[in-house]
Amino acid sequence: MRSLVIAAALVLVAQPVFAQTGGWLAKPLSPWNLAGAAVPKAPKPKGDSPSDPRCAGGVRHPETAIEGAVTTAGWSLFSTPRVKGDTTVLLAEASVDGMCRPWDYQAFVFVKRRFAGTLSPTLMDSRTDGALSEVRLLSPTSIQVVFLRYVDADPLCCPSRLTTVRYRVEGRGKGPVVVPVSAKSKSTGG
Repeated sequence: MRSLVIAAALVLVAQPVFAQTGGWLAKPLSPWNLAGAAVPKAPKPKGDSPSDPRCAGGVRHPETAIEGAVTTAGWSLFSTPRVKGDTTVLLAEASVDGMCRPWDYQAFVFVKRRFAGTLSPTLMDSRTDGALSEVRLLSPTSIQVVFLRYVDADPLCCPSRLTTVRYRVEGRGKGPVVVPVSAKSKSTGG
C-alpha cells in the first residue's frame, strides 16, 4: 500500500503545472467567441500604460476603421496587422511590463470590417504560459497560432513546449465568428 501511495505521489509531482492563462490549451477546445459580439473593452492596466514615454514607440496609431474600433475599446495596437483577403488579425495590449513587453494583450480577428472574435479566451502576458508567439493566416478562413507553454521550472526565456492551434472563420447569421478547431503540442527540446 505504501509503495502505491509513493508511486501516485511521484506521478502527480511529474505532471507539469501550467499557469492559469494558458490552462485552456491543456483542455479540450471549446468555442468562446459569439457571432455579432462587440470588441471587448480593455482592462485597467496592471503595469505601465503602453503610452508611457519609455514604451510609446511600440504603439501603433489606428489607420483603419477596425483599428479604430480596437483603440476605442481602450486597447493599444502593437505589431503589424496580419491580412489575408478580407480577414485581418490585430494585436493589442492594455498594459506593458517594465521592459515594454505586452501585458494583458489579445489578438482580435475581423472579417470585412466585422469583429469575429479573439484568438485566446483569456488575456495574455509576455513570457508566461499561454502567451501568443506567432500568428499565420493560412487563408481568409484558416488561422494558425503558436502559443508558448511554460511549466514552473522553465526559465522565462525558454518555454518547454509550444501549442499550435488552428482556427476556422465561419459565417453565421449574426456575422463571422472564429472557432478553434484543433490543438497540437510539442516539446521545444529544452
